[in-house]
Parts: sequence; C-alpha cells; structure tokens
Amino acid sequence: MMIAMTSVFARNEDCPVREIGEGLVIMAPAGDVTHSLENIGAFIWQQLDGETSLEEVLDAITAEYDVERSVAETDLKVFVGELVAGNIIIQTS
Repeated sequence: MMIAMTSVFARNEDCPVREIGEGLVIMAPAGDVTHSLENIGAFIWQQLDGETSLEEVLDAITAEYDVERSVAETDLKVFVGELVAGNIIIQTS
C-alpha cells in the first residue's frame, strides 16, 4: 500500500480501546486480535482523528520526540500501513 503524506486517517470506531498506563490496547473489529501501542504508537493513534494529515502527524512526532524527520516518516508510513491492514484505522482522504 502506497501511503501519501497528505492522507488523512481516522481511528476505527468499531475497535474498543483501553488505556493501560501510558499505552493503549486496541481490539480489532472482529474481536480476534488485540494490538498494544506504547509511547509513540499511542501518540500517533491519538493524532489519527480523521482531520489531521500524516504530514501534520509527522510534524507532531518530530516536535515531541528526538528523531530524524526522514526516519520518522518511514516509520510512520510502516506503522500506518500495519494499522490499516489490521482494520484499526481507516483512510478518510
């Protein structure tokens, strides 16, 4: 899946989410798989609100964490691809 930085994603409302400490546990819609998100994963999840582009998410990551922009962009695209594959987020534009 090719992911453009102008893409906008939203959390799948059919996925129950529970906060555990500073992380999140998310149940896939089918109820057969759980996903644990720690630190930066949970941070990214919170940014995926159906209005914020991945470029803006990347800006937030680089402002919050000490990481090279190019590395963060690559990792963000991989992470978003995994969330899409798990039906945890959906693309809105």
